[in-house]
Amino acid sequence: MNRNSLPPDDSWESDAVWKLLDQAPPKAAGARFADDTVRAARLSVAVKPWWSRLFSPAPLAGLAAATAAVAFAVVSWVGPSPEPGIQTAMQDSPQAVVIQEIAEAETLIAAVDHLEDFSDNELVSLIGF
Repeated sequence: MNRNSLPPDDSWESDAVWKLLDQAPPKAAGARFADDTVRAARLSVAVKPWWSRLFSPAPLAGLAAATAAVAFAVVSWVGPSPEPGIQTAMQDSPQAVVIQEIAEAETLIAAVDHLEDFSDNELVSLIGF
């Protein structure tokens, strides 16, 4: 701890900086100085700390989207593990062909009920020409 006090003499007031300050003209505040200062303080944007910006909604939404994309990629890459005793249908199996035909028939029935929702190209591709 430094307990040195100022020198007893007035040598610090005879410093060159103090002499220059004595020669400078005094600056008086304008009539609207207080109003301008308060307005500037209100309009200035307070910088949020880094930890507050980390938990704001925008980065959290991006983090959630990135996490969902990674989870989807991992699940689709690894795939579900078949449990013992459960048979899985392959795309070349007869069950898969029947399921595909049923799905196509249901899509055609839905297209007939709502023709205005499909373009001509989509209808032609549904029919299979």
